[in-house]
Amino acid sequence: MIPTPPPRHRLPHAPAPVSWQDEPGTADRPPGPGFWAVTRHADALRVLQDPATYSSLPGAGELPLLRRLLSRQDPPQHTRLRDLAARALTPERIERFTETARERARTLLARAMDTARATDGVLDLATAVSDPYTALNLADLLGIPHADRRRMPSWTGPHALDDMTGYAPHLIVHRRRYPDDDLATVLAHDAELTSDELQMLVPLLLTTGLAPMRDAAAGGLALLAAHPEAYRELRDGTAELGSAIEELLRLSPPLLTIGRTAATETELSGRRVRHGDKVVVLLAAVHHDDQVFTAPDRLDLARTPNPHLSLGAGPHLCLGADFARLQLRVLHEEVLRALPELRLAGPVPPSGSGVTDSVASLPVRAG
Repeated sequence: MIPTPPPRHRLPHAPAPVSWQDEPGTADRPPGPGFWAVTRHADALRVLQDPATYSSLPGAGELPLLRRLLSRQDPPQHTRLRDLAARALTPERIERFTETARERARTLLARAMDTARATDGVLDLATAVSDPYTALNLADLLGIPHADRRRMPSWTGPHALDDMTGYAPHLIVHRRRYPDDDLATVLAHDAELTSDELQMLVPLLLTTGLAPMRDAAAGGLALLAAHPEAYRELRDGTAELGSAIEELLRLSPPLLTIGRTAATETELSGRRVRHGDKVVVLLAAVHHDDQVFTAPDRLDLARTPNPHLSLGAGPHLCLGADFARLQLRVLHEEVLRALPELRLAGPVPPSGSGVTDSVASLPVRAG
């Protein structure tokens, strides 16, 4: 077990497992109404597994456009649409992507290493490998035409939701006209889905599969680069990759927070939560709950059990969790094969998105 720094996003002023936090304004944002910060694992599970009390529907002041996302729906509508989407995202369809993902990872790594060796010997494992790897995997799975993939960088920017929602009808029309073996084709030809529902599912798959997957991949590799002993354990087979990926997800979750709105007055860890209050699960804190995780500040590649919540819980458990794990497994296998050591070659700047806890770049030595 290897020490790792404490999380940067734990609230230093949280006096209790559930505490009220003010939202002061900034230069570009007005003050918010405040929220209940949830920092313990048991309370987080209560919130995420009880949609009747803690609703995913957008609260007062949030963008109305959010209501068009499946992730911001509650049962029974959410249950119906999720089940229909799950019929398209079958284990067989996901497994068929294994070799495509592997070839993509190898190609990106080889290209980045050739460029590094021809220049200064440094490759950016995030921008040159893991970022395009995860984006192109999603494009293949969803069926985004090659001509449209130039749009994808803008789908992680400040207007991403507007851009993706605007693109959804075009993708649906395209796949009805030119069907293929992809999710958009299956969904576009599902007679049980209305046009509005289709246009809700496509942005959901893009929002949950693009930026979060990119950040989980880069964040996990950054952790291994900062812990060379852990990397060596994976290289020599003394650590098992499956459990290691779960630990990397725990310490580098794709999202920092999961928000809900109280649908009724309730009590959470002794606190009176009013109807309409925002309740925010802080994953960095939850994943360091010492009542659940032994030595939570350590990177333990063999940690078991590892009940992290990086892929959600309850009705909103990540629909693409199997696809996410497959991508991470294949990427790490190929990085381990290509790089005998994962040696940092410079500072690792954070992404600064405020939504994820990942890195903007990951410079490492090519060999």
